[in-house]
Amino acid sequence: MTPLQIFVIICLSAVLLKFAASFFGYGNNSILNSLVTAILGIFVAFEIVKLVQAVIIKFG
Repeated sequence: MTPLQIFVIICLSAVLLKFAASFFGYGNNSILNSLVTAILGIFVAFEIVKLVQAVIIKFG
């Protein structure tokens, strides 16, 4: 596996851990909150970049 694939698996595990912690009533953990916020922010930024690239290819 490439380092990027390992990183994605670790990030997905952190998000699932946050979901499980929230489900069992332990979701107010500042470390998990910050980590999941950063992961989701990176994901959204990546998707926006890919969307802009697709628009540039389509209409550029």
